[in-house]
Amino acid sequence: MDSFTVAPELQGTKGDIIAARIEVPILVAMIYGVAGFVRWGWSQDYYLYTYAPVLGGVAASVGLFTYFFLVSAERRKSRKRLLVLLALLPYFYSLYIMGVLGLYTIFEGVIGEFSFWSMIGGIFWVFVGFHLMYRFYLVTEIVRQHDAKAMSEPSASSDDQNGPPKVER
Repeated sequence: MDSFTVAPELQGTKGDIIAARIEVPILVAMIYGVAGFVRWGWSQDYYLYTYAPVLGGVAASVGLFTYFFLVSAERRKSRKRLLVLLALLPYFYSLYIMGVLGLYTIFEGVIGEFSFWSMIGGIFWVFVGFHLMYRFYLVTEIVRQHDAKAMSEPSASSDDQNGPPKVER
């Protein structure tokens, strides 16, 4: 089989709704980055809280929508490596959200200046990052299972070209 069909779970409006649900945590982190620009200015001293959320969110959004564009159309087997690379962008961004905005903020709230608000904010970001990672994982699993099923089923056109099935004794 030289090409893969589209998973029915990702066709049409269903796929658009799934993509929108994945995009929400990315937009929340990007809005936090824009608010960081308003709060701290354009200085690179706070790049983990300003530039990284905004630019990382742009990269994750581009990776997410390009991934959805490729899996929502019939594609060749050669696009598999490209799909893996595009899938890494939202995954790495979710790790950034959980690690820097989440766990590091909790760490600062405990070790630095003790603050319950900082710890609550860190827990929120861990939840947002996990939400992004889990939803995107579900989409990649849908695509993987659909492709595995398509590879295991013999196509009718290849049977016609090869003639009747051969019986081994």
